[in-house]
Amino acid sequence: MRTTASCIAALAAFTLTATGAELRLSGPYTHDNLSIYLVHGQDRVQKKYLTLSEAIEQRKVVIYETSNVNILQVENLSAEDVYIQSGEIVKGGKQDRVLQDDIIVPSSSGKLNVSAFCVEHGRWTGRGNESARSFAASPNAIASPEMKRAVKQMGSQGEVWAEVSAAQDRLAKNLGAPVAATASPSSYQLTLEAPKVKQTAEGFKKDLAGLAAKYPDALGYVAAVNGKVTGSDVYSTHDLFRRMWPKLLDSAAVEAMAVAKPGDKISPPPMTDVRAAATGYGARVTDDKQVNRRTNSVKADLPQGLVFETKDADAPAGPVHRTYVTK
Repeated sequence: MRTTASCIAALAAFTLTATGAELRLSGPYTHDNLSIYLVHGQDRVQKKYLTLSEAIEQRKVVIYETSNVNILQVENLSAEDVYIQSGEIVKGGKQDRVLQDDIIVPSSSGKLNVSAFCVEHGRWTGRGNESARSFAASPNAIASPEMKRAVKQMGSQGEVWAEVSAAQDRLAKNLGAPVAATASPSSYQLTLEAPKVKQTAEGFKKDLAGLAAKYPDALGYVAAVNGKVTGSDVYSTHDLFRRMWPKLLDSAAVEAMAVAKPGDKISPPPMTDVRAAATGYGARVTDDKQVNRRTNSVKADLPQGLVFETKDADAPAGPVHRTYVTK
């Protein structure tokens, strides 16, 4: 692993100030066993990005199948920059995939390689009316901390498949209904579209979907499941958080319903854990990598979790995104 002084300084500059008055927390906002704490603060940059879901829906970006399980290609056809977040699923191609890294895809980018893992075991042809040459949608993201760690830390494809299978088993058991789709039983994306999963998620959405729009200074959130902090996502602007929130909430809801323990009394997590997840303060930088000419990723360790920060070379004021995943 490689650690550079510049990356250490970049992380420290953000997290040290984030512990003071710049960021504050509110909440918890709770539905069943999921509690959300909002992270409030001022926008750090003026730059705007299209999200991956928006860009695909507007046909401004294309994700191409390469016939290599762990490499896809992305092309931004628009005059706008596109933000892709690690853990987002692209549906279609020869197999559904999950994208490994946060990536800033610049306007008129040409075809760029992106790292991916398969989240559907066995299929290697087009599914139904879907194109086998590209991916037509990105409706969801992976949910469990275990799966996120396997993807973010460059785990093996076998590890990712194992986590997909375990997540499907937990959902089916807790929801008391099948979640594997006949069209492709191993597809994690189709599991997220299962009727019982979507029906149960509606309760979470009813109580929590409006949070991002209600608080115009919200930059992100911390999630606690069964009274334990499990993850956090904080962005450089409220606008980016607001537009990512539907996909983030879906992911948090699926995580919560997979490990729900009805009847158990749930105590709130210690606020020290919530603050650590929100700020990454005190994390020890262990690695950095240049994802593309616009995107740099820094990894850091806390005793209870992993912190990843993503910087855009064209927006040096601060990280575009910081995510925390519990160990």
